[in-house]
Amino acid sequence: MIYRLFTLVFFVLFNFTFSEVYIPETLKEKEELNKLQKEKITIALLNEPFYNLSYPNIESLNDTAKKFLKDFMQLDVTFKLVSYKELENELESGTVDGVALIPKNHFLDEYLDFSDSIFSEQLYIVSQNIPLNSLDDLNNKIIYTPYMRSYLNILEAILNNNDLQSYPIPVENLNKYKNRLILTTNPVLYKPNYGIKVGNSSGVTISLVHKYKDMLPFINSALKSGYRNIFLKELNSLSKALSYNNFYTSLTLEEKKFLESLPPIKVSYENRTDSLVSYKSEIDGTYKGIAPNIFKVLKDNLNIDFIDVTDNEYKTTENLKNKEFDTMVLSKTRKRSEDFIFSKKIYEIGTYVINLDNGPSSSGTIGVLKDNVEEHIAKRYDVNSNIIIFNDSKSMIRALNNGEVGNLLVTNKEDFDSNKYNIIPFESIPVNLMFNKDNKLLRDIINKAFHNSIDLKNLAQLSELEREIENKKIYIRDQEVRQILILFSIFFVFIILAISTYLYKERLNKKTLLKDSLTNLPNRFIFDKFCSEQNSLIGSTFVIDLNNFKNINDSLGHEFGDVILKEFANFLKNSFIDSYIFRISGDEFYGFSFESSETIIDKLKRYKEFCPTLLKYNITFNLGISHKTSTISLSTSFKYSDLAMLATKKDKNSFFKIADDKFIEKMDRETSILFLLKDDIRGIYPMFQPKYCIKTKKIIGAEALARYNSPKLGPIPPFEFIPIAEKYNFIHKVDYKIAKESIVFLKELIDSGANLDNFRISFNISMKTFKRNDLIMIISGLLKFFKVPGKYIEIEITESIFVLDMKDLITKLKALKSLGIQISLDDFTAGHSTAGLLPLLPIDIVKFDKSLLDSLEINKTKGMIVYKNLTSLIKDLNFKIVSEGVETKEQMEFLEFLKVDYAQGYYFSKPILKETFTTEVNKL
Repeated sequence: MIYRLFTLVFFVLFNFTFSEVYIPETLKEKEELNKLQKEKITIALLNEPFYNLSYPNIESLNDTAKKFLKDFMQLDVTFKLVSYKELENELESGTVDGVALIPKNHFLDEYLDFSDSIFSEQLYIVSQNIPLNSLDDLNNKIIYTPYMRSYLNILEAILNNNDLQSYPIPVENLNKYKNRLILTTNPVLYKPNYGIKVGNSSGVTISLVHKYKDMLPFINSALKSGYRNIFLKELNSLSKALSYNNFYTSLTLEEKKFLESLPPIKVSYENRTDSLVSYKSEIDGTYKGIAPNIFKVLKDNLNIDFIDVTDNEYKTTENLKNKEFDTMVLSKTRKRSEDFIFSKKIYEIGTYVINLDNGPSSSGTIGVLKDNVEEHIAKRYDVNSNIIIFNDSKSMIRALNNGEVGNLLVTNKEDFDSNKYNIIPFESIPVNLMFNKDNKLLRDIINKAFHNSIDLKNLAQLSELEREIENKKIYIRDQEVRQILILFSIFFVFIILAISTYLYKERLNKKTLLKDSLTNLPNRFIFDKFCSEQNSLIGSTFVIDLNNFKNINDSLGHEFGDVILKEFANFLKNSFIDSYIFRISGDEFYGFSFESSETIIDKLKRYKEFCPTLLKYNITFNLGISHKTSTISLSTSFKYSDLAMLATKKDKNSFFKIADDKFIEKMDRETSILFLLKDDIRGIYPMFQPKYCIKTKKIIGAEALARYNSPKLGPIPPFEFIPIAEKYNFIHKVDYKIAKESIVFLKELIDSGANLDNFRISFNISMKTFKRNDLIMIISGLLKFFKVPGKYIEIEITESIFVLDMKDLITKLKALKSLGIQISLDDFTAGHSTAGLLPLLPIDIVKFDKSLLDSLEINKTKGMIVYKNLTSLIKDLNFKIVSEGVETKEQMEFLEFLKVDYAQGYYFSKPILKETFTTEVNKL
């Protein structure tokens, strides 16, 4: 007996002693850890409100991290409280060797290595005063954020994906801005009235500088051994305590006293319908759903107990009025409001009209359940004589099937098979908790719990997930029962089914899949099979698309269209006897031939001899050809043929195009650039080409020119990426990026005290961007946000912009000028002739295209006459002139002679980086 007692005491003491420190699994690991434990390290603790939060008997997460590193891991560590803003400087200076709790962050990869995730965070934007319903409410708003670049990166990505523009401002104390829009991972700290979830942050970790990365495997092992659960337990306890504190401090003194003596709340759920609000589980018989989950949260987090008094007997409002229970879940109606009071909305459910297409009755009557909200809705829209009231769902559905009622109004559409019934959405109705009028204090307490401690949207999502899991379990259970019965049947029908399937496939392959029913050519099914099985073939692939076919088909009818397709298909079959011809869809034909491209083109040119109907109705075609080698697949070769065919539709100089190596390289590079730009335009940046006053030889500004540096492809010239951005309709993102960077640069110059008299930065706005309705809002918003006067801005437009609606164009130009912005006409004489429009346009500056100066090299006398006359014309209209492309001293002297105002070009400077240009500006 004494021996057993001694063993028990020793076992308890042993576990008590050694469970408080981390013990490596092997002797070698222990030796390695002992070396690391002798290192003196300094760990940063983020000065973040939630990480510092603590309550009696609940320590802060930072304190938990301290215990973990110092006591459990036995590291020789000192701690330093650091703000987000100071963190990078601390790491760069080497004053800290790691961070205790920080989200994984690629911006800090150059300094830190990260442990496994300890817990995850979600990002919210919340406010006490500004309503938020969706991400669209963030457009053109200022958002105050922590100094955490990973949070900003996630926010910018989400806004960019939704084509939204906002202005994040990092601040140290979010609490000062809680009546504005703030980005946070812990919204409860700020007691918001409005908020939306915007995304998920990366997992929170323990990080160490690269020098001590060998400690991380031990930290990961210690977390797995059980300490992660300690962190999660503390996190859960803090969240509950914070939630309870927010709730309890919101209560009045009267409400607190009421709560102290409050017995368990008696609640009754709806037992006649089955909805997400409440339903009886088929697995364990308890009530589940949003309402039961609300009361679980009240009990677990706020210590408000409840009793479920729901039974098989149907409970009505009379039962509540007789105080058999305290609350029930019902929708608010005018009649119910006469006798009862309601909580805030806990959910919204849909109502549906159910009827039979070919039912035995066409009656306009409608059936509803007694005392349910559907009865009140029906009476709102119909007369009482048309409404039939039922006591239970089964009798109501039976009446519909027997034709005794024409329609049902229900909330539980899941009870009706959509193959048998028409299910028509009717109206959404809010659901509330209903109380007796003398229970106002309880109602108010519940409402405050909703506001401060219960996320009803999140609770609804959780309830949906629980319902899905239960349905899957029920499905699996039912399937197991069915499978036992089905297995016996399968054995007897298997042989018959196998034979039938085989014969069906054979018949389908021969009659349906092999040929297109109209042209008798192999169809897409055979084409796909051909591409996957014949990749070793060498020859030419070609793609043909008929022009004007759709118009003929629509005007003369499909039967006539079929005649044209048959005629052309017969021509192809007779012309390419030893080749493979496919009809893919509509008026598209694909082919593979062992002949050369020249032979294919010559054969197809003869279509007029064999296709009189096509000739009569002016139906032509476009052709794309690609040489199929052994190194590329048929699918790839056909892709290049298709791209070449599409190129001929744009070019219009020839009906055919051969996809040679140069064309393929161009298409592949265009595709690569497109994918890079569509995913991320952060590689776009401005370079600045200075503009000089010809008279004073001083800098008077610069043009911001878009440049793109891709991590994958390197620098990409503007003549490549600008057309792609215009072609695929995201040139506005490039324009707005350069506009923003230019305005930010001006803000920096203004703040530095630079001399900016008569100084402007110009940037281009493309024709497609000018079409957008948000142009004025974006430009004015940027100027207002960064507090930059419009007089420092010049917007350049090109002559091509005048194909737009002139009234709208002039309106937008005047709106920009009202901001103090000057407007310049770029590339004058390079494209469209706009001299006649100059007096009508609200512009300030005309930029002469470089080609005008270049013409002096071709014919100096005539070139000088043209330049002189154009200069005189522009000066007579009181516009300033900027001469572009100045490259030689002789050109400069010529411009001085003509008294041109400003010049820009390589004679003065090529485009330079912001930092270099800043140095030049500071010399002014």
